[in-house]
Amino acid sequence: MPKVLFLFLTAPQRRIRMRKIIDHGRLVKRLWFVGASGFLATGYSFFASNVSKPVLYYVYPPCGRLSSNAGMVMDELTLVGAAIGMVGAGVLADLYGRKKLYGFELALLIIATLGLIEASEGFQSQRSDGSSDRTMDIYSWLAWWQFWLGVAIGAEHPLVAIITAEWVRTKSRGRMLAAVFAAQPVARLAAYGVGLAVLKGVSSANGLSPDAADDGEVWKHVADQVWRWVRGFAILPALVAVGFRFTIPESPLYYADIVRDTIRGLKDMADIYRDKKGPKSAAKTTDDESLTAYERYRKWRTNGIATLRTKVAGQNLVRLSLLWVLTDIAWYCLALESPSAMATLWADPSATTATTPSAADSNPLTTNGTSCPEFLSWRSDPTNPSTSVYRELERSATRFMLVVSIGSILGSLALMIVINRVHRRVLLMTTCCALAALFAVSGSVLLGTRASPSPESRIAIDVLFGLMHFLFVLGPRTLVLIMGVELFPTVYRGTFYGLAAAAAKVGAIVIRPIIGKVGKSDMALGIRLMVAVALMVLCVAISYFLPEVQRERRTADVESSSQESDGETAAPSPALPGGNKGMFGKTFSKLETMTLEELEMMALKEI
Repeated sequence: MPKVLFLFLTAPQRRIRMRKIIDHGRLVKRLWFVGASGFLATGYSFFASNVSKPVLYYVYPPCGRLSSNAGMVMDELTLVGAAIGMVGAGVLADLYGRKKLYGFELALLIIATLGLIEASEGFQSQRSDGSSDRTMDIYSWLAWWQFWLGVAIGAEHPLVAIITAEWVRTKSRGRMLAAVFAAQPVARLAAYGVGLAVLKGVSSANGLSPDAADDGEVWKHVADQVWRWVRGFAILPALVAVGFRFTIPESPLYYADIVRDTIRGLKDMADIYRDKKGPKSAAKTTDDESLTAYERYRKWRTNGIATLRTKVAGQNLVRLSLLWVLTDIAWYCLALESPSAMATLWADPSATTATTPSAADSNPLTTNGTSCPEFLSWRSDPTNPSTSVYRELERSATRFMLVVSIGSILGSLALMIVINRVHRRVLLMTTCCALAALFAVSGSVLLGTRASPSPESRIAIDVLFGLMHFLFVLGPRTLVLIMGVELFPTVYRGTFYGLAAAAAKVGAIVIRPIIGKVGKSDMALGIRLMVAVALMVLCVAISYFLPEVQRERRTADVESSSQESDGETAAPSPALPGGNKGMFGKTFSKLETMTLEELEMMALKEI
């Protein structure tokens, strides 16, 4: 179509043309690199915190600083920051555009990471009573930067999900989002792999073998380098991600549905696709009906409450928020990212829990001797009190890579294979049912063998926990993220996604201190597993009422739609009524994904 004729189409006709260009686009690889690199950077930053905690506590014992549990306070501040980042980024993305924020959160992550690795105790001296005096408190600095790191991590979630979903082809949307979110399990594996590599490299550079005598100062010098290198490595993927962000323009759906400027959206698409049909040289570059920033804000504010109260989108927000909360509570309830939980699973049943402090533990300058109640807090395994910090980090990394990382990565790969062949809702319900069964079996094993645990029962629990991670990633941990961008209209996609995700973090903020007080024993973990069974049953019940985002492939080939003229208005294909029928029919036949426009019409229906 000649450029000048393109401008004479109506806004709805240009909107249809925009969808056709997206669905015939060639941004698959670039989109994946843009989204996955950001998730890799933020995911690595999050998981590197768990890797570095043992060596951080070894060098700088908490000793009651930041209340009674420095680690818990820093974790809570990270979650609070993540909740704020999710809501803030979602709202700002809807009001001012996705691209304007795309990269800002990574710049914040880089700044926060630099702040973390430069944190210090300042000048230290020894008092006459043997205690230490310092000009700064490293944990205060770490808490401050962990909060801002949480904001950056939280902001990345809605931005990556939204811009990926709005640029990707309809038929590739599910698999692309699954591939982008697969960067998180890879980031977990990278965090522990880098931790091991840095530990071996720094130890070797200082001439220390893994079993060298722990004389305190030498190993503290090594350990201090290790945790700073591990945390600082997050800057590299973040810099790569920032570079990729400049290759993706503003979301065309943002221009079409929020700014009401389809001409500008099509112009950006023409620039990136080198589309000769786009209005690249036309004098008119904006719609007459485009909205100013203040008009967009006023419309967003006045229509938002009404949408929540009277539209299906409001119901979707409540259901997804509940699912997200229950999933996160179950995740943190089981402490599936905690080194102490892994230590409980791998603990030697015949070992003693008596403590045998090393020379480093009794150094008065660094630990205040035995007056410090947390002077052994860097040891996650109470049954192995004589372990060195080298062996502690080595064992912790090995546990996570074997039990957690392998299962999570396999879950991501499995999801990419089945996501276009199984209805999202059916897969969500099925995996939640399977998780409930696994929780019940694992809890029964832990509670039944707590008096006389055997090596065989430990192996069984390890396998069950690996399966849990596989099913969590195959199901609720990823599907809720994907459906969060599919079930909301473009105008409120960022806001509603951010609210649902932040609700989950609020649940995690509440449950974390409770879990910390319950304890780390087999019995405590077994009881939490049984509680998680009820949470998964609730997830199944809520998932049943979610709408479908896929349908059985139609007999009429979809390619016929590409032969329609640009002046025609395309009627949406009929959706499954209520999404609750034929749930298990033709489960493994290839499904057709609904367009975001079709899903938006469903979301904006009156209740």
